[in-house]
Amino acid sequence: MRRKKIKLRYKKERVVFSDVLPYELPFIFTNRYFYRFLVKNEVWIGEDDKLHWKEGVHKGVVAILALLSQYSGKQLKDKTEIELQKRLVTIPFNYSIKHKETSNRRLSIVHPLNQIQMVDFYNRYRNTLLYMCGKSHFSIRYPNKVACYFYYKDRLHSTLLGKKSDKLEIYFSEYENMKTYFSYKQYPNIYKFYEDYRYQRAEKKYKHLLKFDIQGCFDNIYTHSIAWAVNGGMNTYKDHFEGKDDSFASKWDDIMQQLNYNETNGIVIGPEFSRIFAEVIMQHIDLRAETELKTAGFLNKVDYECYRYVDDFFLFYNDEAVKEKALRIFDELLREFKMTISHEKTIQIERPFITDITRAKNLIDVLLRDTFSFSAREKEDDTEDEDRDEHEDVDEAIPVKEENLKKALAQEPHFHMKATHFNKKYKDILSTTHVVSKDVANYTLAIANIHLPRLLKKYDKIFKTLKKGLENPDLVHYHADCNKRIAQLESRLTNYLLELVDAVFFIFSENERINTTLKLSQVLNEIIIYLDNDYELSKEKRIKRFTDKARDVVFKKIRDEVCLVMQHSPMSPDTQLETLYLLPVFRQMRVKYRLTSIELEKYLGMVRKDDGALDRFPKLNAIAIIILLYYMGSSNEYRVLRESLKVEIKKVFDEMPAMRKHRSAEMAILALDLAACPYLGEKHVSYKRGILQSMGLSKADADAVAEYIKTQKYMFTKWTGVNVTKELNAKISQEVYS
Repeated sequence: MRRKKIKLRYKKERVVFSDVLPYELPFIFTNRYFYRFLVKNEVWIGEDDKLHWKEGVHKGVVAILALLSQYSGKQLKDKTEIELQKRLVTIPFNYSIKHKETSNRRLSIVHPLNQIQMVDFYNRYRNTLLYMCGKSHFSIRYPNKVACYFYYKDRLHSTLLGKKSDKLEIYFSEYENMKTYFSYKQYPNIYKFYEDYRYQRAEKKYKHLLKFDIQGCFDNIYTHSIAWAVNGGMNTYKDHFEGKDDSFASKWDDIMQQLNYNETNGIVIGPEFSRIFAEVIMQHIDLRAETELKTAGFLNKVDYECYRYVDDFFLFYNDEAVKEKALRIFDELLREFKMTISHEKTIQIERPFITDITRAKNLIDVLLRDTFSFSAREKEDDTEDEDRDEHEDVDEAIPVKEENLKKALAQEPHFHMKATHFNKKYKDILSTTHVVSKDVANYTLAIANIHLPRLLKKYDKIFKTLKKGLENPDLVHYHADCNKRIAQLESRLTNYLLELVDAVFFIFSENERINTTLKLSQVLNEIIIYLDNDYELSKEKRIKRFTDKARDVVFKKIRDEVCLVMQHSPMSPDTQLETLYLLPVFRQMRVKYRLTSIELEKYLGMVRKDDGALDRFPKLNAIAIIILLYYMGSSNEYRVLRESLKVEIKKVFDEMPAMRKHRSAEMAILALDLAACPYLGEKHVSYKRGILQSMGLSKADADAVAEYIKTQKYMFTKWTGVNVTKELNAKISQEVYS
């Protein structure tokens, strides 16, 4: 079939889908539906700080905009725009994740109103942003053009679209699956740099490498310094300062303050626009540093080579004088912009330039190849054949041929994986390379997740042939042998998956961080999907893939491991999300494998009083609340816990001061998500109404929101019909900064 290149139509609102949320969010939480809300109702904020929407929208749309903009629906009635002014000054939703052994990282979700504001800023200044980010010779991650999305309409595209489940909803339409608004030069991930010719060329040319980064870069950026960077430096800007103006830099300074509750010291961490903000400042510092080094007689690409990935610097050099001069220059320039070099993370490496982390990853690659392997044939398939098979169209309804069945029976598949051996070797690698688990756990699980589908595919090619052989009455004389071999293969696969689950949870236990949780979730989802789906020969006929016993033993193992994680890592008031992120994947398993209410209550640190009521409910942030509601669903098992959670949520809305609540991104997002939550049900209309009224809406406005959400269905959280595989793949693909 001829490949047809399709270019998708560009929408400016895609900014809210790609550039305003932190990566470290559960895969059920997305801006996809907020994006659709903005596009459908033509909602935007102009440079005049007015909120606009199209005529004739549903009254529920006006009520939602009233909630976000801190007005009443009555004030917005019959209007299509309204002045916002100081109402754009909002409180971001800040939440903490594990970062280092002794410290956490605070990430931020900015208010939906400021997210809309960022759409206009990108649209208005995208060319300026590209120009300001294209000056440095040092930067190796910077936006270089507005991203365009193409796909090729061919057989492979059709295959990747999926099957019947896609009819429920069109996933990732248009720009919804793009990582970022801009495409980036040159490396999407810092580790790509280590493998690139620039790094290897520098190793041939220079004897020494100095690595250093900025201490708490985003926490220390002063918002006014964007104007200094754009206008030639702090002194140059202040010497010619004549008051605030409507320039690009001044506008961006205002926005970064407004979305962070008028803070000027530090910028929000997590959104891509914050990295671009930092990039503009760092590009100015790069240019000044290169110029001053040239004045001192040191030329880039001759006496040294300097590369910067966001706030990580790589300085290659031969002469110690170059290093000393460069460090002094960078130190002075960074201090001018109220930043400093992190001396504890500054390291010098001598040629060959290989770090302990690189050594560890090389050894882990070998370990994974040796232990995550499967052999079935007399001679291994070459890569070309494997890739070709992966995209081969297979008609499930065609009966298996005798020659293929005989070939499958003749093969002796074996897995090569022992968790005890793997765990011991993994620990040995960390010890001998002097690397801690947090530096390689994410990488190890990511590579394991590449190996697993390939391995299962090789196994399934044999297993499916045997299962289909049992359905062919012309091959009845082979059925006894087929049954014997099927039982043998099922047993071997079960044992392998038990070993694999043990190994991946061992890796996770050493590094319970959100990125690692997402990678672990991918591995678990691959196992769950494979075991829990049957072969479909036709619309009318299916073949059961595995026995209940095989599925049961693996699912119980997964359940036990999740319970163990929650037992050893109970809910923390500071970092609430690392283990909770396992629950959305865990939810897709059959009901009998899920956590009991008692187990979940124990994880939350709660106790039951004599009357059966729950006591000591922890203080939960909005994301933790959403995950718990999603996991519990409508199950009667969690009725007491769900009702207790509702009481605590209502208490938070009622007790928070009105001014703070109306400016709060967390409260706005949670209120709209609760209004869309189906697990509060039709019986709880008054509860949802009460939440919306506490956000300043009238009873009529609250009812209008409820009515509109019946068609909008979701606001931020996808409560039902979650395709875990697609959502996880989309989430992992957005990991743009590491």
